[in-house]
Amino acid sequence: MIIYMAQATKYTVRMVAGLSSPYFPFLLPVLLTIILLDRNKISFSHNGLSKLFFIMTAWTGCIIYKESLYESNQLSYYFFLFYAIIIAFIHVRVFGEKLFPLYERIMVRLCVISLILWAIAVLVPSSASFFRGFTPTPYGNNVFFIFTWMDPRYGQVENGIIRNAGFSWEPGRFAIMVLLAIYCNFLRNGIKFKRNRSVIILLLAMLSTQSTTGYVGTLCLYALWGLKKFNMSYLIGTLIVLTPIAYQVSQLKFMREKIEKQLDLDTEIKKIDRKIDYSNEVHRTNEYIASMGRFQAIFFETQNIKEDPILGYGRSTENSYFYTHISSNYVLTGGILKIVGQYGIPIAFFLYFMLFQSSRRIGKEFNVNSTVLFIIYLISCVSYDIFLVPIFTAIWFYGLFRKDISVDDAKPKAITTKSDEETDSEEEIEEVNKDEDILHS
Repeated sequence: MIIYMAQATKYTVRMVAGLSSPYFPFLLPVLLTIILLDRNKISFSHNGLSKLFFIMTAWTGCIIYKESLYESNQLSYYFFLFYAIIIAFIHVRVFGEKLFPLYERIMVRLCVISLILWAIAVLVPSSASFFRGFTPTPYGNNVFFIFTWMDPRYGQVENGIIRNAGFSWEPGRFAIMVLLAIYCNFLRNGIKFKRNRSVIILLLAMLSTQSTTGYVGTLCLYALWGLKKFNMSYLIGTLIVLTPIAYQVSQLKFMREKIEKQLDLDTEIKKIDRKIDYSNEVHRTNEYIASMGRFQAIFFETQNIKEDPILGYGRSTENSYFYTHISSNYVLTGGILKIVGQYGIPIAFFLYFMLFQSSRRIGKEFNVNSTVLFIIYLISCVSYDIFLVPIFTAIWFYGLFRKDISVDDAKPKAITTKSDEETDSEEEIEEVNKDEDILHS
């Protein structure tokens, strides 16, 4: 499920989009999921899944009729809608509350690898020739799917230091994966640094991304974590502590420059020039595609919503008002308004309500703030569409898929990760290792 999120190469992209060659990347997770189901019998006769399928099937039928989408490449977008939901359902039903420590544990290991390779790239500039020998990506080169080196020629450099993209295609995307892992660590440990190596590794990885989205999300996570209900004294204390920190972070040179660049449309247009060399999977009908900046994307996405506020333009951006009337050379980034633009206001409201319910459910199971997950998801969606990335989808519908299980029965036992220096009982360690073996299978 982690590789689903990375999508740094044409192989990993095929896991979540496009029923075309190469086929192996799509078939691999399907095969592994079948093995997972064989080892863990679950029932698909579930009210929550049936309800979700009914709503999304009805919407899909309306969109197909409205847009006359009868070609296979158009229909594939809707195949992956149900594909992501099914994968998410399977993982929630198999792993339950153990999904969170398992995700964290794998992310910590991948962050260690990325920090080592990123440090080599930063401290040994001559290593550029080595990294350029691997699979090209829009901004650099992917090293065996575990690390993507950011090529300085393509602009992913701040203050002379290249950004760490981990195993994703760019640093911001990696940052929101790390943000979710930090949240998972908080579910186990709360705000704790002593004897908690995992969170130190995750925070170092977050720092190395130089991502505004990641930084804002992390600050909000720390600010809101202890607030179980509205408390004026806690709110005032948090503002006193975090306001100067947030101000200092915003005054960092690279942060100011990034915000200014986002507000500069000319800078966004120049991104096309930086991507011309990357011809694999970045063109449609001989037109090169670049991503619109988040602030410009918000504006244009509102135009899509105005065009059809009820049904939306569907899963394919080629049917959007922006693509057909403004430009086919750009893809609008961001996910908050994109969900409204794609699915229409009624379905978008339903989806965000499901996310809010999942946030509450997880809060009750782990006895933590019930709104934090909802907020950091929204922050992540400002820059990226994460809805149908299976690991994010699983947590998005966690409350719906666990509704038949009482909160008391779902409350997790003490679960820790090997990377921490805490003394766990042999039974607990064995339980976690057993769950991880299932995930790896």
